[in-house]
Formats: sequence, structure tokens, C-alpha cells
Amino acid sequence: MKVTAWLLLGLIVFFTFLTFYSAYFNKVPDCGCFGDAIKLTPWESFTKDVILLFFILILFFGRKYIKPVFTNQTRNTVLFISLLLCVFVVYRVLNHLPYIDFRAYKIGTNIPEAMSIPPDAKPVQQEIQWIFEVDGQEQIIVTNGKYPAVNGTYIRVKDNKRSDTGYVPTILDITIENEDENLIDEFMAMDKLIMVIVYNIQRTNEKGFENIKKKTDEALQKGYTVIGLSASINQPIEKLKKDHDLNFDFYFCDQTVLKTIIRSNPAIMELQKGTIMQKAHWKDAKKIKL
Repeated sequence: MKVTAWLLLGLIVFFTFLTFYSAYFNKVPDCGCFGDAIKLTPWESFTKDVILLFFILILFFGRKYIKPVFTNQTRNTVLFISLLLCVFVVYRVLNHLPYIDFRAYKIGTNIPEAMSIPPDAKPVQQEIQWIFEVDGQEQIIVTNGKYPAVNGTYIRVKDNKRSDTGYVPTILDITIENEDENLIDEFMAMDKLIMVIVYNIQRTNEKGFENIKKKTDEALQKGYTVIGLSASINQPIEKLKKDHDLNFDFYFCDQTVLKTIIRSNPAIMELQKGTIMQKAHWKDAKKIKL
């Protein structure tokens, strides 16, 4: 109890300072404590830690009054069951998909709508201070985000500030690119679309393409458009298609975006006019109903 109380106090004091520093100096827009499940601004996160500090101080100064409610055997049993439950949930999520999807690409999301900005929405204000060398002297040039048109040598960005009051779409950066253009509008308008996500070919699970191949061949027979999205391009893609006899083309999308869409590598997803209808880990690809 003594060791735990000291560790708990030290932990909350450290994070209370950290969240205050982050909020006061505007270091990060989202604390990330609860991921996408609960979004907290830096000041909300600091307030949370102040409240926790208050209750932890009560525990710390009153620790000698804390007595166990259950016997040692009961506590050990609860601990063992909790450990097994945690291991099972982590194993299940890593080998399938999370029970609850809190991300922007959850089932039911219409991607074009999530990318759009309402006409009456207030835009996010951004201010970037650029440092250039002009005529042998350093100058600071301020823009609203655009690269400045100046005859000089770029040195670095001094400061980058963004207001928290503007409207930010829930989806910002998904693309479906070939060598010439971004085709996302074309694909988001399609009635029957299957996407195969392979965010990194070097780290993909080769066994997964057996299920992916069967499901994509079935989709093609039933009139679906099937495409692949990957951050890997050129030769690795062509080798992958040849090795697994994949009958569809791949397009480029940023790896971080693909991981946000779905963590399985490979994975499969069905869309209807831009709305995500189904998504599955490669182990569950057969469960996609066409």
C-alpha cells in the first residue's frame, strides 16, 4: 500500500504538470489519453488530472486507514481472472478487429460527407512563421498556411499555430491515387465497391490473401468493382498480384491513413456510394456478405 500510494502520487503529479504544460503552450491539440473513444482538449485533460490529484491525495494521506475487503485467496482469484480476460481481449482484437470501432472510418460512415465542410462552418485559422534568408539577412514571413512567395532561401519554420475554434472534418486525408490523379470522387460514387487494404506489403500476412482472393473473385463475379489500397507501389505491388493471382488494380494511399481505416494487413471493406457497409480482418474475409 505504501509503495503503491507513492507511485500513484508521483504519476499523477507528473502528468498534471505535463498536461498543464501542453495546454498552456499549445503543444498538442488532443491529449490522446483515451484514443478516439473520448476526445479531450489539453485543458480538459489538465482539469481531469487536477480532479484525479484531489482524490489521490485523499488516498495518499489516508492510506493507513485502507483495509482489504476480501481475503487473499479472493483477491488472487479476481487478479487471475482479470489477467486472463485482458489477455483474451488483446488476443481477440489483434487477430480480428476491435469490439467497438471509435475511429472515423467505422461502419456506417459516409466518407464524402465526413470529408465535407458545411457552408456556414468557421474555418480553422492557421498562422505559420517562416524564416527566410533575404539579401543576407534572416526575415520572418507570416502566412495562413501557404508556402510564402519570397525571393530568398528557406531556413526553417519558427512557429506553427492553429486555432481550436474552427470546423475540422472527421476525415481529412484519404486518397485513391494512380500515377496521374486522385480518383477518390469517382470511387466514392460507385454503388458496389470492395477495397482491399494492404498498408505495408513487406509486413503483410501472406496467408491472408487466400481468403482475400476467394472473396474478391466472388465480388467480381457479382458485379462489384474491386480495388486495392496500399502505401507500397510499383514492383512490390506487381509481385504481390502475381504471387496471389489478384485480379484487381492497386492505388496509392498514405500508410497512416490505411492503418486508421483498419489495422489488419491485409483487410477487406465494402462500400456503397462512399458509405462503409462492412469491414473485416483477413481471417474473417469470408464473413463479408455480397
